[in-house]
Amino acid sequence: MFEWGSRGAGDRGVSHVLGVVLLASAVIIGAILIVQVGQQTIEDINGDANVELAEEVMLSVDQSFQRSDGDESVEIPDRVRSDVAVADNATYNLTLNGRSACSTGNRSLQTIRYQKNGQQVGYQGGGVWRMTESGATMSSPPAVDYDEGALSLSFANISGQRIDGNSLSVRSNATNRRSHEAALQMALYTDASYEDARSGSVSSPTQECLPTRVTNATLTVDNSSYARAWADWAASTYDDKYVDVSPSSAEPGETVRIRFALGDVSDPQFDVDNVSVQPDTANPGEAVVTASVTNTGGLKDTQDITLKHNRSGSPSEVTETVTLVGDESATVTQSVDVTDAKPHNFTVKSTQDTEYEVIEYTTVPGSPSLEITSTTVPATARLNQVPSSTVTVTNTGEMTADKDVVFRVNGSVNATRTVLVDPGESRTIDFGPSMPTDEKGTYDLEVRTDDDSYSQYSDDGHYFVVGDAGVFEITSVTPPAGVESGDTATVEATIENTGDIRKSATVEIRIKNATSGNVVASETTTLDLDGTRRGTESGTASVTSSSITVDSPQHYTYVVDTPDDTQSGSFAVGTSPPPLFEITTADVDNPVNTSEQTALKLTVTNTGGTADKQDITIDVDGSQRASKTAQLDPGESATLNRDITAPDTYGQYPVTVATANRSRNLTLIVQPASSFEVNGSKVTIKQAINVSVVLKGSDLEFLGSEPWSDETSIRHWPVTMSLFVQNDSSSESVGLWREYENGDVNGPYAEQRQVSDNHTDPYSYTGSFEPGTDISVFARSYGCEWNWERHYYEDHYVRAWQDPNIILADYETRYCAKPDWTDWLTVSTTQNSGNLEIRRDGDSLPAFEQAADYQRGVDDALGNRVDENGTLQLADGELAFFYELSIANADPDDAKDTGDPDYNDAIVLFKQNSIEKSVNRGPAFQLEDVDAPARVDRTTNATATAKVTNVGDSTGEVTLERGFDGSSRETESVTLAPNETEEVTFTLPTASRASGYSYPYTISITGTQQEGSGNIYVGELDEQFMQVDSVRGQRVVDSDDTATATVKITNVGGQAGTDTVVLRAKNTDDPSPSFTTVDSETMSTGLAPGDTRQFTLDIPTSRGNYTYYVETSDSTSPEQSFFVGQSNFAINDTQSVNIGAETYDTSTLIERRGGAQRMTVEVYNEGTVGDDRDVTLTIKNKSDGSTEFTGTKTVTGGSGDLRGIDEYPAWAGYDVDLDPGYYTYEVTVYNETTGERVADTATGEIYLKNVDETGATGNDSPITVDSDSVTLGS
Repeated sequence: MFEWGSRGAGDRGVSHVLGVVLLASAVIIGAILIVQVGQQTIEDINGDANVELAEEVMLSVDQSFQRSDGDESVEIPDRVRSDVAVADNATYNLTLNGRSACSTGNRSLQTIRYQKNGQQVGYQGGGVWRMTESGATMSSPPAVDYDEGALSLSFANISGQRIDGNSLSVRSNATNRRSHEAALQMALYTDASYEDARSGSVSSPTQECLPTRVTNATLTVDNSSYARAWADWAASTYDDKYVDVSPSSAEPGETVRIRFALGDVSDPQFDVDNVSVQPDTANPGEAVVTASVTNTGGLKDTQDITLKHNRSGSPSEVTETVTLVGDESATVTQSVDVTDAKPHNFTVKSTQDTEYEVIEYTTVPGSPSLEITSTTVPATARLNQVPSSTVTVTNTGEMTADKDVVFRVNGSVNATRTVLVDPGESRTIDFGPSMPTDEKGTYDLEVRTDDDSYSQYSDDGHYFVVGDAGVFEITSVTPPAGVESGDTATVEATIENTGDIRKSATVEIRIKNATSGNVVASETTTLDLDGTRRGTESGTASVTSSSITVDSPQHYTYVVDTPDDTQSGSFAVGTSPPPLFEITTADVDNPVNTSEQTALKLTVTNTGGTADKQDITIDVDGSQRASKTAQLDPGESATLNRDITAPDTYGQYPVTVATANRSRNLTLIVQPASSFEVNGSKVTIKQAINVSVVLKGSDLEFLGSEPWSDETSIRHWPVTMSLFVQNDSSSESVGLWREYENGDVNGPYAEQRQVSDNHTDPYSYTGSFEPGTDISVFARSYGCEWNWERHYYEDHYVRAWQDPNIILADYETRYCAKPDWTDWLTVSTTQNSGNLEIRRDGDSLPAFEQAADYQRGVDDALGNRVDENGTLQLADGELAFFYELSIANADPDDAKDTGDPDYNDAIVLFKQNSIEKSVNRGPAFQLEDVDAPARVDRTTNATATAKVTNVGDSTGEVTLERGFDGSSRETESVTLAPNETEEVTFTLPTASRASGYSYPYTISITGTQQEGSGNIYVGELDEQFMQVDSVRGQRVVDSDDTATATVKITNVGGQAGTDTVVLRAKNTDDPSPSFTTVDSETMSTGLAPGDTRQFTLDIPTSRGNYTYYVETSDSTSPEQSFFVGQSNFAINDTQSVNIGAETYDTSTLIERRGGAQRMTVEVYNEGTVGDDRDVTLTIKNKSDGSTEFTGTKTVTGGSGDLRGIDEYPAWAGYDVDLDPGYYTYEVTVYNETTGERVADTATGEIYLKNVDETGATGNDSPITVDSDSVTLGS
């Protein structure tokens, strides 16, 4: 119920809970004036004294109405009783946004009135008014409160006419109150009238006023004898900037209208932008200046918008008057003379803002002419390509051109660029990002200005074709087979133009040693092929190597490249290695609810040297769920995507994907539909959540006195509490709040901290818990030791109470210090578990109104979480724990009489703050470093080491493979736990190689692009020899970042010298890729024999797939590959905001009961590489715009190569600690870090209801109707 508080003018409480709060209510239906036997309370007094007395009676009536949740009585003295009556001729009406459809209709504004000899005092609308010969005045303000955007009102709807006795009894009528509230609220927002809503004759009303869009409310008071006082009160109490009263002075019975501005009532702010200057074609020699003016404030305002012109002409200053409400815009236009052929400054100014534009004239009068002078619009593009598409415009006119350049696709505007070009100057615009490449097809492209146009079809003779515009597709490749040492190898490919039109392009085929990366054959063939419009043509291209001689079987790879397609494979020279089906990618979508389906994606590649057929299987928790038989040639891959059904019990389940050669372990995370469940005295966590336990009260106490004294004090028995946590592997008990009085939560100090505003309440604990964990808060009570004490020459056996000098409930208090504690009663899983009752929202209290008058009752400790009937009204995600700590093996069914269990010895509130979300990546491995000696003697085998780390979230096996100068490849496998690093050692057979040469080696993680490589020199050399010892570069690069390769050069020769280190790379996505120099560095000083020097060289950062190598004049490194992609973060619009146990869309009003401790927002990376981003959350009070919370979190949206992953999620969590209220929020994710350009934003509104605001109509309204019911008469 709305609390009115004290009765001074302007003292009515104002709710800041909502941005627009209308506690329109009002119902007080139920005050019964009952005749009782009484006595005359005052002697005969004159008329003025009777008026004063009557006014006191009306004030008492008002206070009783405020407290009408219980029974109240107000005495009416005999001297005035016969002159007190009830009148119902006055009415009120509340209307939203000035719309009659959003109105309560005329409701009776009943008046309890004393009237005699021309003088009267009345209680009306929650106020007390006096009528004298000079007119109506206010004695106490009405039940209307307003504070710059927040309005609350509560009027009594008093039924009954007779005053039959000398006391008034007030009692609440909850049934009538709820019915009246629902009808008022429905009438305010829908097309249903109050009468129809009250009678229940309307079933599906149509919403007329959106609650979040209410900007004003008008209170109309009609036919009131106190009309002048109503008007005077409103005008004198509130700022006329926010509240308008008409008429300013009223006669009795005249209609008074009071209009309140609601929502955003910030000062008006007229911003000026989009200033434009154009020649006035109807009046040569004049310029037309236009600008947009927007009121970005909240209040309506009228301002003069001034145009100033710095050159001679008439007029030089022009004004236009504009009236705008909040968020409204208008366009202002004025003409001015232009007489000088010079630069002109046109300035448009409001009260708060100024914008200008400088226009240059070469002649007067003059006009601009924006000609399209050149274009580079491509004829074709690949699907989703962002091609360069530039248009150059030149101003050939006599004044600065302030014009739009419009890009059209198939006649529709696809992009508009506004340019400011001085006479004789040009501007180039790139429409590449607006090119229609997201869907295959043929497009008609145009670019237009007011003065010129370009049509690709008319000017260039063709349309723009996307996707199928001459596509060279590789339809078949014939790789070498059965190649023995000394044979040549031939690769032949068939190319077909599957596009629409004829195309001429090159096809390149390369063969290289898979170990060293050395190209052994390369051939480029130009093909000219018709497309489908004239009959598809195909052609062939091939390459044949010279003879290939090997000492042992070796792998070779081939690549066939066209501008539109690439295929690669491998073959063996010598006896072929066996097939090896590697699991190259494996991923399962986590988490998934019990019994629901989730997607598993799996790719297998035959990295061996022989074709084979193998079964690929998927097992969940030891049971096979899917399988596929795949026939794979060497280098060929197969994909297996399956939807698997999660088990019906939540938990983490092993998922095994396997071939005949390899297996990969994943984890399937199955979560329950709800976050937790109550099991007796414990709460079982069913999905990872963050919770708080809050002590709300503890009252194990009694009244007592010492044998030598009559003074009574409250004796507080000690109580301690512990958090119990148990899972499958362990259990622990955490002592709570032990830093305060050894954990005594029931002593006077603890109660003082909880009830006094002058002390900080520390009794809260917050933690995060994993699924399968049982938690509870257990309690223990203690007695107090007996001691002998002497007073007045007598010995007394008394308890060791101590005096803290604290007064509670008007009593002195006593407590027991820990040395004197004695065990009393323990509540745990094994002892007195029934003494802990865990209750949910809507449950009844285990014991209601059992507390003594000196104790804090349950309703006091929990406040509005308990209604008048003892029913819990908990917020979303809350539980209440009630403890009985004085009677063993208590039962709430016995809590009926004095001395029975009261279950208020301790009260704890359990609150779920958020769902803890993270991405379980499974095992993921990173090659940290590869090292080998730069030189060895001819009789020694070199040892190479590789350092690998599991950067994933679960244990897994990783296989490393080494290659050396064409020798058979060797593998080593290790099992690593998360964050574990291990060094793997390989032996390189350098002793079998000829002396005087440098030999390449590679070490890689099987099935990935991660590879380290280098060279080892065997033997000795007299002259200098600058060997590329090792090359370490990133395998995945974000195009927004810089990227480098670290190169170590060792002089393995016998003389010092210098050399130039060169990094060369090619983008294999280019139509005709070729190696070009990217970076180089020349040694500034000589490098001594045996010394090593490190160089850092840039590698490309434009998007694509690259191959690169590093060389000196003596040595070349093996080729390495890397991928340049781009991260792209966005805010998930669907089920992306988590508060408590629920998730919400950003596009809907978030409405919940209770406050919000924590808020989590989901973003995702829809790009091709992982990266970090800063995510900022700002929450503001809807009422006054003040910032309630702002914070920034850095999230990680994956790492490395994300191709094949549609969206990689990440969650930013914030401890917002919001009380009930009405808020707006904005989430911002930045392109890289805070302060850089914004990548995405999302906004929304949060309505956190007080837990007793049940929302009478359930219509998601942030505007509530609250009332009480009082009836007068029998």
